[in-house]
Amino acid sequence: MMAKNCLDCGAANADAAKFCNECGLKFEEEVTGETVKQTQPVSIAEKLNAKMEAFAAQRSQAKADILFVLDCTGSMQGEIDAIRDAIVSVVEAIEEDGVESRVGLLEFRDRLYGEEHRVLTFDGEVFTKDAKSFQAQVGKLKAGGGGDRPESSLDALLYATQQPFEPEAKKVIVLITDAPPHIPDREVQSVDEVLNAFHQAGIHQFYPVMHTQDEESKVYLRLFTGRKGLAFELGKGEDFRARAEHFKRTLISLQKTISQATMGA
Repeated sequence: MMAKNCLDCGAANADAAKFCNECGLKFEEEVTGETVKQTQPVSIAEKLNAKMEAFAAQRSQAKADILFVLDCTGSMQGEIDAIRDAIVSVVEAIEEDGVESRVGLLEFRDRLYGEEHRVLTFDGEVFTKDAKSFQAQVGKLKAGGGGDRPESSLDALLYATQQPFEPEAKKVIVLITDAPPHIPDREVQSVDEVLNAFHQAGIHQFYPVMHTQDEESKVYLRLFTGRKGLAFELGKGEDFRARAEHFKRTLISLQKTISQATMGA
């Protein structure tokens, strides 16, 4: 006796049927005590709606605090200009991807030559949602100094982990440098020290933008351990304008990677 209509296609089925005899959709089973009861299947439309609602909820909850740790020594003016010029479009694109983001920037040089790192502030805050305010502050930065080739990038990364990231946000650090790190530095004695600080601070993503083929700089790759990350090529050549254009394209790729990693977490 046909007693059960499929909610998906409307076909009549026997009460004990496990599959719809018309569309083949499996009927869900509900265990009650020691008996198994056949229940109506969830329609394909309902499943699709549920997935869309879950995705929308995930999008509304996705947050990222992105801290740029920027080498501001004499050779880096092109990268400074590129961040200034591209940051508004980068932040807007991240927002369009469904990630609520804040950005901040820590500038560093060489502490062994007396050049201390510094965090930009926006109305007293380290992170801001106002990309234009961020752009204006970055526009004031000037490349200079640096001493010898290695820079105080590890000390800067350690300091980055101590910044006031929002607890609910994915914590993202983007290191931008054309030089390997001092090991030891004024404060940091080893890469493992920074790696432990990353773990303790809950850094979710780490992206070094660097000379990827430089053997001394490959030490930064160890900081991927335990988190999502990807290395980007900084670009080569002495023409800082050409490097700036290359870096703008890198920032767009970086934006897509951050959005995907944050949404997929």
